[in-house]
Amino acid sequence: MSERSQLLEALRDIKDPELGISIVELGLVKKVELEGKKVQVHVDLTIAACPLKDQIKQSVEEAVAKAVPGSSLELTLGAMTPAELLALRERLGAQRSESIGKGLSATPGKLGENAGGINLLPKRVPLIVAVGSGKGGVGKSSVTAQLACALQRLGKRVGILDADITGPSIARIFGSKEKPKVKADEPDVIIPVDTAAGVKILSMNLLIADETAPVLWRGPLINGAIRQLYSNAAWEGVEILLVDMPPGTSDATLTIYQSLPIDGVVIVTTPQALVGMIVAKSLSMAKTMRVPIFGLVENLAYVQVPERKEPFYLFGALKGEGAAKIFDVPYWGALPIDPALAQACDKGNIQTIDAEPVRAMALELLKKMPVAAGA
Repeated sequence: MSERSQLLEALRDIKDPELGISIVELGLVKKVELEGKKVQVHVDLTIAACPLKDQIKQSVEEAVAKAVPGSSLELTLGAMTPAELLALRERLGAQRSESIGKGLSATPGKLGENAGGINLLPKRVPLIVAVGSGKGGVGKSSVTAQLACALQRLGKRVGILDADITGPSIARIFGSKEKPKVKADEPDVIIPVDTAAGVKILSMNLLIADETAPVLWRGPLINGAIRQLYSNAAWEGVEILLVDMPPGTSDATLTIYQSLPIDGVVIVTTPQALVGMIVAKSLSMAKTMRVPIFGLVENLAYVQVPERKEPFYLFGALKGEGAAKIFDVPYWGALPIDPALAQACDKGNIQTIDAEPVRAMALELLKKMPVAAGA
C-alpha cells in the first residue's frame, strides 16, 4: 500500500467527536496531498466555532504522524458553507432513517471499502471532467454530448459516465439501447457501450429494463451507483472521461466531487437572471470543494433567425461573461438554441452536429490533458 493510501486510511479512522462518523465519510476532508515527506491536509469543520476543533486537529496530526513517519504536516482548518451543512444534515437524516451504519464494516469503528471519501477511487483515465450546472433544464447533457463528439473528432478516445442517475438522457442522445456486457473473466466489471459517434457511454437507462421507469432511490443508493459506474467499469483505453453531473448541489454532486478523481468541471448556465443566481451556487460549490473550474458555458443563449443578420437574444443580454469575471473563471462563450441539435438529440444521432463554438471548447479541454497522455 502506498504512503498516500496509508494516509487516507488513517484519516478514515478519525471520527467526528459529535457525530461518531468518519470525517472522510462526512466529507470534511477536502484536501490530501503528499510530496515526499511534506503532507498537506485541509479539513472543514461542520461549523466555524466547533468546540471540538482542537480534538479533531490533534487526531489528524497523530494519524498523519503514524501513517507517514517523519513527515512535515501543513494542516489547515475551515468550515462548511451553509449549503454544504444543510446538504449534510439532510444526508445524515436519510442515512439514519435507513440505518446509518451501511458504510461500516463488521469491525467497530472501521469504515468499509465502499465508504465515501476524497478521491478514494483510483485514477484510471488521464483526464476526468465533470459537466455540471446549478439546476436542470439548461442543456447540460447536450453540451456534454457535443463536447464528447468534438473531442472524438479531434482524435481522442472519449467516454461519458451519465451520473444523473434519476434523470439519465445520454443513452437517448446517442441513440443507444444496447445493454452493457460484462467481462468474461471478470463478471463484476461492466463494459461501457460503444456508440455510432465512437464515444463509449454508461448510463442508468442502459441498466434498467424500462427506460421510462423512474429511479426511486434514496441518496445512499444513488451515491453508491455513481461510484460503481466509475469503479466497476472498464474505462481503460479512454483518454478523456466526461461525467454528466446531476443538477444542482445535492448529495450526489458531493459524492462525485469527493469520490471521483475529477480534474476539473465545466459549468453550464443560461442567460436568465434566476438561472444565473442558481448556477452561482454551483460555481461556489466547486470552489469550496477545490475542484478547478475549466470554463463557463452559456447555453440556449440566442436564436439565429434567417431573416435577421444579428442573433435574437431570447432571454435578454448575455450574463455568462459577467458571472465568469465575478468568480474569476474562464468564459467559454455562448451556444444558440438550435432546432437541428434538438432533432439530433431526439433521433439519437448527436454525432451529426458539429458546431464551431463547441469545437473551440473541446480545444480548450485538450489543453488540460496531462503532458504524457496528450503527447
